[in-house]
Amino acid sequence: MLSAKLIFLVMLLVNFRSLPFAWHIRVFLPVLRLRLQYYLLRFRIMLKPKEIKAKILTDWGEALCPIGANPFELVTVQHGWATVDDSDYNGHLSNSSYAKALDAARLKLVLKAFPAFARSGGWMALGSTHYHFIQEIPFHARYQIRLSIGAWDHKWMFVIARYVTFPKNRRVIETNSDGAKPSKTPTTSSDFPRVSLRTPAEASVTPATPGDASEVDTSLQAEKTAEAMKALAAAQSRMIEPDGAVLHCVAISCICFKHGRITVPPGVILPCEGFSKPPSATSDLAFSPTNPPAHWRKAQALRVAPSGSVPAFAKFLKGGWRDVPEGERWWGDALDGPIEEQRRANLQVFDYIRKGMEATRSIR
Repeated sequence: MLSAKLIFLVMLLVNFRSLPFAWHIRVFLPVLRLRLQYYLLRFRIMLKPKEIKAKILTDWGEALCPIGANPFELVTVQHGWATVDDSDYNGHLSNSSYAKALDAARLKLVLKAFPAFARSGGWMALGSTHYHFIQEIPFHARYQIRLSIGAWDHKWMFVIARYVTFPKNRRVIETNSDGAKPSKTPTTSSDFPRVSLRTPAEASVTPATPGDASEVDTSLQAEKTAEAMKALAAAQSRMIEPDGAVLHCVAISCICFKHGRITVPPGVILPCEGFSKPPSATSDLAFSPTNPPAHWRKAQALRVAPSGSVPAFAKFLKGGWRDVPEGERWWGDALDGPIEEQRRANLQVFDYIRKGMEATRSIR
């Protein structure tokens, strides 16, 4: 009887991350932490005058926004662990666990990139997620999920998630002359070319005479080997991040912003959160909370007293932005120039995925 209880307790401990409400705790833990910070701040200023308290709380909320950030450079990192309950019988992270871990990572991105939108009562709906598995994450390995904004259109935003690990014996990665980064990690994806280092006998370009046959063979061998090694290094470099992390999976999430049942364009929300194009070439200072972009005051005027409020900001997002005349829509200028160029280029890549998946609906 004692051994049965012991086995039961061990099973609970081994699978504690899959117990009831464990997923909810992991997903909403960043929200709970933020709420705790908010209530602790209110407790510290409880004896201050009402007007001062309101200003301190407003400044705290506004400081959470990514003021002056480039939307393509903001990255959030979610840490994971390939535990027993998340792994399959092959001894690596189960395919279904990638989606389970991504739920928490997406909410973390929302809190970091869109705090004002969330504070106004908005939420994000998931339209689809596409996974490209490159190589397995081994059992008991610690990994990271790196989320970044890839592109957006009038309705959808595409979020890129990169699952990476760090080798135990991580070394400084040198760059070859062609820019490829060699790696000791084996290639497992079917997308990577399979290169043979042997030179077939029939590969001779010109007929060789008996006197120079060995020289021609040696030259061809060296040339073929160099080309094969270059192709192999280029293929493997796709699995190596700039900081030396090994890429295991790439996931694309297609999400949209909602206020109730109303869809809010990403191009309106991003500038309201403080995202901006880089400063002009004549400026020596980068945008930051102490040096905000020009449109930041207009965004604050929508939700910060005395000119605005959170309900007024919510009304703007629900459709009030349509009432602004075309020539006064400041949010369009905030993300033009290089940001708009990169958005258009990236969007073409994501459109291939979206249109391809939509086309499969007609396949029977």
